[in-house]
Amino acid sequence: MIGFEWTASKFFWYLFFMYFTFLYFTFYGMMTVAVTPNQHIASIVATSFYGLWNLFSGFVVPQPVSSVKCNDKCI
Repeated sequence: MIGFEWTASKFFWYLFFMYFTFLYFTFYGMMTVAVTPNQHIASIVATSFYGLWNLFSGFVVPQPVSSVKCNDKCI
């Protein structure tokens, strides 16, 4: 577990981002149906992009751990 704080504002941010995530997945699917000749080709195209989106989403990028406090001049 990452240890996020349980606050109302963070919960509402979570709802906001989940809503818009479902929204852009839905709109992308609708766009592929509109652009491609039929729904079968659209499902093939959309599935490949959904796979890439899911592959590269949700990773926590670790920050370097240092025991020394740095000023603005640290490299």
